[in-house]
Amino acid sequence: MLNGIKLVRVDFRLIHGQVVTKWSNTVTAKTIIVVNDELSEDEFMADIYVMAAPPGIKVQVLSIASFVEQANAGQYDSGSILVLFKNIEDVRNAVERGIVFAEVQIGGLGAAGNRTSVVKGISIDRDDADNLICMRDRGVEVYFQVTPEETKLSLDKALKKLGG
Repeated sequence: MLNGIKLVRVDFRLIHGQVVTKWSNTVTAKTIIVVNDELSEDEFMADIYVMAAPPGIKVQVLSIASFVEQANAGQYDSGSILVLFKNIEDVRNAVERGIVFAEVQIGGLGAAGNRTSVVKGISIDRDDADNLICMRDRGVEVYFQVTPEETKLSLDKALKKLGG
């Protein structure tokens, strides 16, 4: 039932100061799981993320398939886990493989290309919006929030800023 997962966050920066100091403390995370296919195959970069975590917090870097397999095996049914995805497409991929997240927090996405800022520090494009709508349609509460001090912005309000 994934009860051990306290927060699912999309942030292209993955483990960085804000996540480590604010969010891991907010959810009292003991484990951070970074889910990204490319990173799971890059041992050097994966090690950098492991070293970026504060003392006492275990970090795992997994492919989407490995994450889904471990979730289905009950690995995340207990504990205090923060799951980080680098992009919205990866979360949708996990959801489409049967993973049921109660909620997904969009926390940091860069402004490159045709992206529209919906919150300071978070920009999405039409593909992102379609992926988020797909997840919402599967029962996932999607919201935007960079830091714990900020108010959550609902997906509907973000979509209005995108123009639909």
